[in-house]
Order: sequence, then C-alpha cells, then structure tokens
Amino acid sequence: MATVQLNVRIDARLKEDVDAVLRGSGVSASDVVRSLWAYIADRGQVPRLETSAEERAREEERRRRMTVVEDSAGCLQRELAAAGMAGGSADPFASAFGGMTSKRIRDAVYDQMLDDYLAMGRSE
Repeated sequence: MATVQLNVRIDARLKEDVDAVLRGSGVSASDVVRSLWAYIADRGQVPRLETSAEERAREEERRRRMTVVEDSAGCLQRELAAAGMAGGSADPFASAFGGMTSKRIRDAVYDQMLDDYLAMGRSE
C-alpha cells in the first residue's frame, strides 16, 4: 500500500494540548488521522463534530426539559391536595372516598354489579 504525507496547519497551543491527551492515551496524531480517514471511507460521511458551545447548548436544553418533567410530575397530587381530595395517603382516592382505597372501591363496584346481575335472574 502506497502512503502519502499530510501537512496540516493548526494552532500551536491546540496541538500541544491535543498531543498531551494523545500521549496519555497511547496513540499518535497519525493514528487519529488514519482512524478518521478510515471512518470517513467506511461510512461515506464526516462524523458529527460538536463545538463546546453546541455541547453546552444541548446540555442546557436537556436540563431544561428534565426540569419541566420533574416540575410536572407531582401536578395531579398537588391539585388533588389543593382541592382537599388528597392528604398524606399514597392513594389519592382514599381521602375522597371515606378512607376506601381505589382497590376497595373497584371491588365494591364489581360486587354491586354482580348483585345487580344476580337480581336480574330472580326477578324474571
């Protein structure tokens, strides 16, 4: 395989900083360039490179969205509490329905439906 040499102009301080990182990782600038060229050749596209400003903006947007989700998470419980329909109970139905949990309410509804069904057969 024939090889060629690339000459690249780069800020001296940036080169020093990156060379230190590469040395710490045990790779050379040539290794990185070869890997980049292989990546582009394999995929037919340049990898997405973000600037620090783009990374910060993306992280700030992610944090903003998480704040919205976290702030919204307790909205129903707060509204029920404000309406006097929920107290300290984990089940918001308990205080609104005389201490009955949602499971007990459901069971009572089914019991009533069964009683109504059985009563239909007796009245005919």
